[in-house]
Amino acid sequence: MGRKLDLTFFEEEQERDREQEKKLQKEFNRIAWARLGVFLAAVILLYMGFTKRPGKELYQIGGAVAVVGFFVLIQLHDRVEKKQRLLKAKASVVAAYPERFGVGWRNFPEDGGKYLKKWDTVAGDLDLLGPGSLFQMVSICQSAYGKWRLAEVLREPESVREEREVRQEAIRELSEKPEFLLAYESVVKQAFVNEKKHPVKDEETKPGNSYKVGKINFPGWMGVMMFLVPAMNVAVILLILLGIIQPAWVLVSFLVGYMITAGCKGKLEAETQGIFSSEMTRGQVYPIFKTIQDEEFKSEKLKEIHDRVTGTDGMLVAQKKLSRLADLKNLDYNPVVGMLLTGFIGWDFLLAFLASRWDKKHGKAFAGSFNIIAELEELGSLAVLSVVRPTVTPKLTKEAHAIEFKGLAHPLLDPDTVVANDGSLGSPLTIITGSNMSGKTTFLRTVAINLILSYIGAGVVADEFTSDYRKMFTSMRIRDDVAGGISTFYAEILRIKEMAEYIRSENAQPTLCLIDEIFKGTNSADRIVGAREALQKLSVDGSMVIVTTHDFELCELKQRNQEPAENYHFEESYEDDKLVFDYKMKEGQCKTRNARALLTLAGLMDDKAAQE
Repeated sequence: MGRKLDLTFFEEEQERDREQEKKLQKEFNRIAWARLGVFLAAVILLYMGFTKRPGKELYQIGGAVAVVGFFVLIQLHDRVEKKQRLLKAKASVVAAYPERFGVGWRNFPEDGGKYLKKWDTVAGDLDLLGPGSLFQMVSICQSAYGKWRLAEVLREPESVREEREVRQEAIRELSEKPEFLLAYESVVKQAFVNEKKHPVKDEETKPGNSYKVGKINFPGWMGVMMFLVPAMNVAVILLILLGIIQPAWVLVSFLVGYMITAGCKGKLEAETQGIFSSEMTRGQVYPIFKTIQDEEFKSEKLKEIHDRVTGTDGMLVAQKKLSRLADLKNLDYNPVVGMLLTGFIGWDFLLAFLASRWDKKHGKAFAGSFNIIAELEELGSLAVLSVVRPTVTPKLTKEAHAIEFKGLAHPLLDPDTVVANDGSLGSPLTIITGSNMSGKTTFLRTVAINLILSYIGAGVVADEFTSDYRKMFTSMRIRDDVAGGISTFYAEILRIKEMAEYIRSENAQPTLCLIDEIFKGTNSADRIVGAREALQKLSVDGSMVIVTTHDFELCELKQRNQEPAENYHFEESYEDDKLVFDYKMKEGQCKTRNARALLTLAGLMDDKAAQE
């Protein structure tokens, strides 16, 4: 099955990250102490420079130099802190991969269940979304739009049918770049820390993302205030230096500037349309695009993404300048620095001016950014499967073709214990029989989930896999609807009715209908008669039906064209009076039953009754 899996890469990566974390913490502490020392020096020197004493000009120069040094150290400190946050994000990203090699991924908090709709029967039956799902196992999505996009592809594989081949090439290339997958997920995770501020697909429902291209305003009165506040403070300082007014006046001008700027803060934020409120517009995403820029791609789709980021439309430049603008905004988060900038420079007016200029020059290029992030998250998630499971690139034919496979296994089962199967399913009607717990249902899901993976361009967990494209219907996890007055049996009838109506519809594609334990909710006589009629109606017009059942009578069923149904089975054996299953699909009808044996093992039937 594909290439050999190896955890060594991730273990070595974790060790390197731990060493880097220690180095960054030491650097962080050194800069913090240096910043405190320079700040105290600036306060002392400026105080001495503004009091009457010999050589006060030298103290003033020294104080000014210390202030500049203080701001430089703030920037250095911020850079180290960013590296620490990124390293912390990467540590959690790397730690998730060993869990995916086994079944520990079932504890991941994000399972995509919120995207599963009541009518998504295929996604629910095949564990594509929800607890214990494919989404939960492979998702590396950190942005809200990325998660939505991955869920949509799993729910609606037909939506990417036309680009399956280019997707397949891109996903295969990403699976061979584990370093890039780790780096990319880490920078996205570090950027999108607050899901409430993520942009999502629907233009009308972008929580926290009030930025719109060309809507950032900077009216004339803001320009006046942007000039007035710093000019007033500069004038006061010059008058103090000339000895015309007392040094105490600098406090007065500072307070006036602070009140003017702080008083307009609400208006400033409204006018700038919340450019600093969304994760996408806080400058956090530049490292994401830098990571894309620094990687070399060969596949058509990934090269297209790379070109969109680095091309002449200026997306990377827009992100870089927004990142610098966000760094300036981040100075506000230091209480002392923020207060000084507000009172002396009118900081918020300057930020509004710079935001307005950025919007006019780069807003259009920026607009498509989160689409690129989400697309690469979705493709990368599907590539993860081929990193943690042995997969093969499937062949998808355009003409009618059987589903042929060797070494086919379920991607969500423990790879150390999962049993693979070989086979060919080409008949319009296939009946699968077998004892309880012998593997019939798991086999249906194994075929189906690998088909979905092949449709969306991902690798499949097999040695070889070939199929044509079919619209899939499933009837597996049937639930009643007490509020709606629908029993389990009737709910199953409605599902099978949906299949039949689609098959008879004018624009129907070739279909694959997977039915587990057909009509198990009613008595055996009605079940057999109803199943015969339903299965004959479904197995026509190029459709394929695979059904599991305990009713051996259905094994003799013929299709509408009087050709016999194809039969396969799963069976059990007994070792030391215990049931043993090999989970291997075999040709023909099952000849064994194990219900009484299971009841006996559970203590619900005695040996004598079991033998009768």
